[in-house]
Amino acid sequence: MLFMDIMTWDKKDDMELGKRYAEWKYPEGYNVIAEWSDISSCRVFVVYELENAEAYMAATFPWRDIINCETIPVMETQKSMEFFAKLL
Repeated sequence: MLFMDIMTWDKKDDMELGKRYAEWKYPEGYNVIAEWSDISSCRVFVVYELENAEAYMAATFPWRDIINCETIPVMETQKSMEFFAKLL
């Protein structure tokens, strides 16, 4: 299943975030599809697939002290339209 995280942080944590991210590797089972930085503010968007809940915890737990992470289940629009058409 696909998920999108919207991660935000306080600008005072920019340096700490950059330092950690420079050494960061996503854990096994957390398969990144795309990652974007909002260059106008302190936000990052990540779309990924998960193999298990442990991968999610391993990816988010180390950042909880400086990042707010909103996780959203997502589906490609065409696939969602096909799904809804079957229901109707």
